[in-house]
Amino acid sequence: MFRLVSFLSALWLSSILPYGSSLVDTDITGGDTNELQAEPDYVTNSLTSVAGNICAAVKPLLGVSYDNFEDNEPDMSKLTLVYMTSNETLTYNLTEAPTALPKELWFNPTCRMLVYMHGFTDNPSKSSFLTLRLAVEAGLGDCVSILALDASSLIKHFYLRATSIVTFIGRVLGETLSALIPAGLDPSRIHLIGHSLGAHIAGFAGKEVFKATGRKIGRITGLDPAGPCFCKVATSLRLYKDDAVFVDVIHTNAGIYGLGETVGHVDIFVNGGSEQPGCFLQTCSHSRSLEYFAESMVSPAAFMAVKCDSPSDFKQGKCNVTDMSIIGYYIPDNISGNYYLKTASSSPYGTGATGTSYEANSYLKAIGVAIRDAFLNLWRRFTNAFNN
Repeated sequence: MFRLVSFLSALWLSSILPYGSSLVDTDITGGDTNELQAEPDYVTNSLTSVAGNICAAVKPLLGVSYDNFEDNEPDMSKLTLVYMTSNETLTYNLTEAPTALPKELWFNPTCRMLVYMHGFTDNPSKSSFLTLRLAVEAGLGDCVSILALDASSLIKHFYLRATSIVTFIGRVLGETLSALIPAGLDPSRIHLIGHSLGAHIAGFAGKEVFKATGRKIGRITGLDPAGPCFCKVATSLRLYKDDAVFVDVIHTNAGIYGLGETVGHVDIFVNGGSEQPGCFLQTCSHSRSLEYFAESMVSPAAFMAVKCDSPSDFKQGKCNVTDMSIIGYYIPDNISGNYYLKTASSSPYGTGATGTSYEANSYLKAIGVAIRDAFLNLWRRFTNAFNN
């Protein structure tokens, strides 16, 4: 009953409540670190399908469907890219970025470029981008730049309208990234990180880059991609694994604010994927995906997951114990399927090898420790070789 009420509330409030990580300050923490939330039940899945049908029916009546905007495209002139460090903040108009960015001292096309896309009502000045930026500075070294797309002028009001406009936002971002390729930017070094609606913007950007250049960007990370109005729709209308060479998705509020469907090469369901320990509000669970990902940048082996068919199988220890992996920023790009793990209820969230089993199974833990140690040894060898 609680999940049903939460889902209906999310649909009703999605156009008026902040949908992004900025609500993290209102979270209520505490709770059992071993708590694994139940997988989305039949009622929730049915409601998800109904919600998708409602979106398809209602948006044209309100004049906010994709087709309504196709011949009268929203004004994209206020979209910007923000480059921020502890010492400076630089803002570039998105359409002018292909000319402006290559002139900047920080721009190095041989290094990795991360681009963050925020969710509904969020913007780069809020805590979500700050959390990610600080993690990049602390954990990824100098040969990485991170920018944030500021689309707040278009997706800060009326969620139903925003779900249509993200298509156009992603298209313009894709055009900008495509225009940077002649300046030496290798598409394989582009990593788009999108939270909520931002995850779908990333998907549309990836589609546009491939359409314009015939090449795919290297990676898209979807942080609890927005669910309402994106459930049970064509892959051309949301994030999908074909949008980049590698697409990994972290689910933390599936079936409520987040998408419950598997859409990436790898889909990671944390604590069951629907609700997070230590969270009282659904917005907290929805935002937690970004906090997990940021922590993984600083602590490469903090989050380990096991391949499994469902949350119930994970809880019962029926997973493939020979198929475990580091997840988060350092996830290997040669794995696929659904992975599960549990976390602590407060920061630091990562529990390493312990997180690969619902109960503290010593056999699973031993395998997890071995994988973690092997990864860390390889990582140390790589960083030593790079520094020398």
